[in-house]
Amino acid sequence: MEDTKKQIAELKQQILELKSLLEQTRIDAENANKSKTMFLANMSHEIRTPMNSIIGIYNVLNQTDLSSEQKEFLDIINISSHNLLAIINDILDLSKIEAGQLKLENKPFFLHEEIHQVIKLLSIKAKGKGIDLFSKIQSTVPVCVTGDSNRLKQILINLTNNAIKFTNEGHVELSVETINPDSTNFCQNQKYIRDDFVQKIKENPENVILKFEVVDSGIGISSEEQENLFHEFAQLQNPLIKKFEGSGLGLSISKNLTQLMNGKIGVISEKGKGSTFWFTLLLEKADEEGLLRDQLGKISKPRKIRPLSILLVEDNLLNQKFAMTSLQRAGHNVDLAENGKIAVEKFRNHQFDLILMDIAMPVMDGIEATHVIRELESKTGKRKIKIVAITAHVMVTDRDKCLAAGMDEYISKPYRPQELMAIIEQFDWE
Repeated sequence: MEDTKKQIAELKQQILELKSLLEQTRIDAENANKSKTMFLANMSHEIRTPMNSIIGIYNVLNQTDLSSEQKEFLDIINISSHNLLAIINDILDLSKIEAGQLKLENKPFFLHEEIHQVIKLLSIKAKGKGIDLFSKIQSTVPVCVTGDSNRLKQILINLTNNAIKFTNEGHVELSVETINPDSTNFCQNQKYIRDDFVQKIKENPENVILKFEVVDSGIGISSEEQENLFHEFAQLQNPLIKKFEGSGLGLSISKNLTQLMNGKIGVISEKGKGSTFWFTLLLEKADEEGLLRDQLGKISKPRKIRPLSILLVEDNLLNQKFAMTSLQRAGHNVDLAENGKIAVEKFRNHQFDLILMDIAMPVMDGIEATHVIRELESKTGKRKIKIVAITAHVMVTDRDKCLAAGMDEYISKPYRPQELMAIIEQFDWE
């Protein structure tokens, strides 16, 4: 009896120790994941800052008189910078997904138009390789649906771009069709959809199952290679395809986005015989005429606003040059502050209409400077000035921090001159 009690006590102690070990392992894993997320976010910030200068100066130079040769060289810089930015965005998206910070939109959009945009965007790359790129949209596919058009297009671009990359001759086809639960071939298509899709269609007849396919005549993928295909950095880990450019993140992000949109994704392929990447989503049909009316109602002529007195708070020399040139060309008067402390002093002694505030700066950062400025306004009764955050910090929480600090709007680096002007023009400057 005593031996049994002793054994039970020992087992209880072992269970407690095991629970403690598991809890510590969980905490260590969470901390490691947080560290990785922070590292990726910081690296994104450090790369976005010089990228803002490159893309910004491109836009400035592109508005000047250039020879055909200079124009060609400038276009190469633009294409290369956007390719680099795409890689940065992929890494950041992966970080956002893992941190649970990637939020989906749910708005009506024209599906057919998004498909055509993908083809248009990638047609030059396909043409450069001498392959045909085209789309095929089944007549039953609704023109207008509700969902996240940007993330859907991101998946389509990733899959189509990959197909072009691994196809040396032949074609790449992007197709969309509906899967009808009442059709005779539904059993063949059932493997492509989630189990709850059919029930959701019964609950809401406006729901529709859409199957997207990207079919290529490229090198194909063996069954062994397919096992890790949707994992992060899969291409970098595969010596058979490492000669092709890319980070290997596109398919991993596509899978994560599809799952966030409650869809299903997969591949059918055979070595040397091309590949078919597919994914299915359950989307709701939207009012085509209503969306068209909304879009037409938003179309307006660019606003002409009076010349503004703007304080640019930016510590990076190249970004100072780009922003000041863009603002001055738009007719505005610009003063410069290299950090938040100088910005506060200039705010005390001068009258400005607008402050464009960088966030990460030495001496005093943009968040602290904004707090000080808002306190000064409260104490002195001074008119509340518009403050727009301009930052390479692009996590969801970064925007929230800026607005919580008292800023009025937020724009992320890199940005184009027209995007900055659009932010400025949205305010009432009467």
